[in-house]
Amino acid sequence: MESQKQSRDESYRDQPTGSSFEAQLKDVILNHLNLLSEEGKEKVLDFINALIDLEQKKQEFNRRQGRLYNWSDIEG
Repeated sequence: MESQKQSRDESYRDQPTGSSFEAQLKDVILNHLNLLSEEGKEKVLDFINALIDLEQKKQEFNRRQGRLYNWSDIEG
């Protein structure tokens, strides 16, 4: 457990100061995926894809709701 924390701390220090949050998050996820079995990796990736799909559906719903209630934006 301590070795995981130490390697995680080192990976954060190795990141360039200008790297984005998304890149850091991707690295952390990939590092943790390497510790899992193949079945575990598939489950995690399926879960991540489901979260992405859900977020895209929410954004599309909100975009459509905005069009319904903001008629002036459409007509202009």
